[in-house]
Amino acid sequence: MAANFAAIQIIIIEYIRIKRSKGYEYQSQNRKTGGGNLLSLQNKRLQGFTLAEVLITLGIIGVVAAMTIPILMTKCTNIVVETRLKSFYSKINQAIRLSEYDNEEKEGWTAADTNEFWEKYLRNYLKYMRYENKRVGNSNDWRLVYLIDGSAFLMDIYGTWDEDGNQKTKTNGGHFIFCPSAKYCEGGSDKTKWGRSQFVFGYWPAGEIMPKYHKNKGVEPYLNGWNGKRETLYVGSSYSCNEKNNNFYCTAIIQQNGWKIPSNYPYKVRL
Repeated sequence: MAANFAAIQIIIIEYIRIKRSKGYEYQSQNRKTGGGNLLSLQNKRLQGFTLAEVLITLGIIGVVAAMTIPILMTKCTNIVVETRLKSFYSKINQAIRLSEYDNEEKEGWTAADTNEFWEKYLRNYLKYMRYENKRVGNSNDWRLVYLIDGSAFLMDIYGTWDEDGNQKTKTNGGHFIFCPSAKYCEGGSDKTKWGRSQFVFGYWPAGEIMPKYHKNKGVEPYLNGWNGKRETLYVGSSYSCNEKNNNFYCTAIIQQNGWKIPSNYPYKVRL
């Protein structure tokens, strides 16, 4: 992109140099031939640009800008998403570690529901702006937490619910759905947004879900069912990150690339 702008600058500068050079040549010839004032005036005009030349130059700049500005915007969006993902991962796990000083090891934490978990284990150890409940239908009882950098996350203590909203089963861990831009969390957890504007993490330190990747750990990119093969993060599992599957593994793809969105990432992320 920078190379394109530099190339345009070089072309314009060279064009100006040629125009001025021709103007000087005309003036020199005029002096030798003893031309009058009319020719001198015409030669001076040759040093400038016609309206058509200006429009052509602006047109070239416009075409290059049209090609490069979307690329620049995508790169800027990626950088913000990457930075906020990494920051969330660090801060949420730092809050859990701080909570362990008062509440003993996280593997033994128990809570009747999401509200109790938030109030007892997280609320006093995490910097946030505000929070609210965000339950959609008879789904999990999500807690929506707004963070100071403009992002937000949804969290639940995972369970199953009947049609009347009564809890049937539960675990002592759950999901954390991170939104680099808070507005994408306000409608609740939405699988059509996963990997684009919502990113899935799992929290099961006691090992109820996929102990190989979540036991004795804090909030980690969701890896339930993963066979350890990198290609399975993209295809080959119902959790894989692609249009045909559920996009649970999208967060892990970014984390395993050093919290950078890889060039072959299947989606365009949003802010």
